[in-house]
Amino acid sequence: MYGLFSLVEVMKEEKIIISEGNRPFWQSVTASFFFTISVILMAMFFFGYEVFPSEGVSSRWDFGVLWLAIACASQGVLFSSVKRVFFDLDTKRYKVQHSVGPVCVGQWKTLPEIDYVSVFRQPKSDGHYIFETNLWYQKNKHFNIYESVDPELAFAMGKSVAQKLNIDLLNATTPNNYFWVK
Repeated sequence: MYGLFSLVEVMKEEKIIISEGNRPFWQSVTASFFFTISVILMAMFFFGYEVFPSEGVSSRWDFGVLWLAIACASQGVLFSSVKRVFFDLDTKRYKVQHSVGPVCVGQWKTLPEIDYVSVFRQPKSDGHYIFETNLWYQKNKHFNIYESVDPELAFAMGKSVAQKLNIDLLNATTPNNYFWVK
């Protein structure tokens, strides 16, 4: 999710949509490549099509080919999935939705009473950081609504959501030095 641009759209003042936006062109092309290879491999698995035909040996029902098809399809999903978070403040519900093209997965849940929004940094294995924007409720429970490698984007998201929900924003990017953002 990180590294992509985010949008906060307010519709009728009671609904908030946080979206990763569209995937970059190169990721869409890469996803298309993996999905195409997956379809070809599935055809090879079910119908016995062979790239390099050999007499006497059938590749139909070859589970190695099926495994490769599933691996390619999962790579296609990784390169094409988009995460959106919907808030409906009228009915006090939210939904985290993951979509690949027109296929969307996610369900509405009851929105708990949100205490505050926080932005904190999490180290990556390469020495850089990911900045996460979280909503906190019931004192110690939270869910992530946004991630970015750019702290300014994470804080902009946190400020927008905190302002809309009329709650406070906590800067938790420095360990043991947390402070409220005004």
